[in-house]
Amino acid sequence: MTRILSLCVHRSICLCYGLAMCLIVFTGTRLPAVYRDFQYERSSGGYMNSLYQPQLVQPVNWSTVPPKAKPISCFVITLDSSMPPVKFSEDLTCHPFVGQRVTDDMFKLVSTRVQQNLLQGTSLWGADFTNNISLSIAYNHVQLWRRLAAAPSEADMLILEDDIVPDERALLLYGKIRDSGALPQQNYILKFVNHRAIGLLGDIELRHVHRFWLAQSSFMLQKCVCRTRQSFFSSAAYLLDRQAARVLLQHYLPMQHHVDVFMHHVGCRNCTLFTLDKDVLHFSGRPSSHQTQQDHTNRFTANVKETIRNLLLTTCY
Repeated sequence: MTRILSLCVHRSICLCYGLAMCLIVFTGTRLPAVYRDFQYERSSGGYMNSLYQPQLVQPVNWSTVPPKAKPISCFVITLDSSMPPVKFSEDLTCHPFVGQRVTDDMFKLVSTRVQQNLLQGTSLWGADFTNNISLSIAYNHVQLWRRLAAAPSEADMLILEDDIVPDERALLLYGKIRDSGALPQQNYILKFVNHRAIGLLGDIELRHVHRFWLAQSSFMLQKCVCRTRQSFFSSAAYLLDRQAARVLLQHYLPMQHHVDVFMHHVGCRNCTLFTLDKDVLHFSGRPSSHQTQQDHTNRFTANVKETIRNLLLTTCY
């Protein structure tokens, strides 16, 4: 009898823990991150972090900052061959990159396990490709990485998917981040959108690096410090340099993960991956062709299972 009661109590505790973790993950509950690196910066003065001594930050006239040393190009991934170039700012135009739909040759690049899942219409884990469209999206990102990796000199590339609305604030914020010295000399990825709540686990996996201000809005730059336990990172808008493109290309075969999850896995371990605590670019509201309602339901279930597995089996590195 004692054994039965003990087993029931154990199962109840496990059930409560599992429900609590799912609630935290999928409601996006925010708790203070455990890391701080630099003083926060605001154009009107200093913001004191309690872990540091007060330090006055002098206002910066960003219009006088010298232009970036490295060239930057911009591409919008689309399937619309008639899409015109998009003027992002006075200095940067985003050219359409007409992607490919799934082909037999593309399918051969996928791992055997995920090939079987795609053929059966199932996703066993949240990171796995949901359908053929998710595979072609990843493949088209890879083609742009190839183009950047082949550049004759150091360069940055801004990559957008075609449901993103360009906003010059992204370039202004990128300029601030670059000139602050927060970015390394090379091998970095900077994400401009993250349309899912990060929540407790995201705060554990991200280090707050610096706060930047544009008008009255603040943006916290966050640095990945360990392997993902959630599939929450969007690939709809990000910037990377030539070295990061080369690193991603070294690890993308066999293809098996959604491109955002793959970038996070490799970016945390082999690059320096940054994201922001809120979106600086916006989604157009165009209905996604990426997932049907059934795909969404299946991936939600797979995400729950994967999150629990990762909590139990993985640690930060």
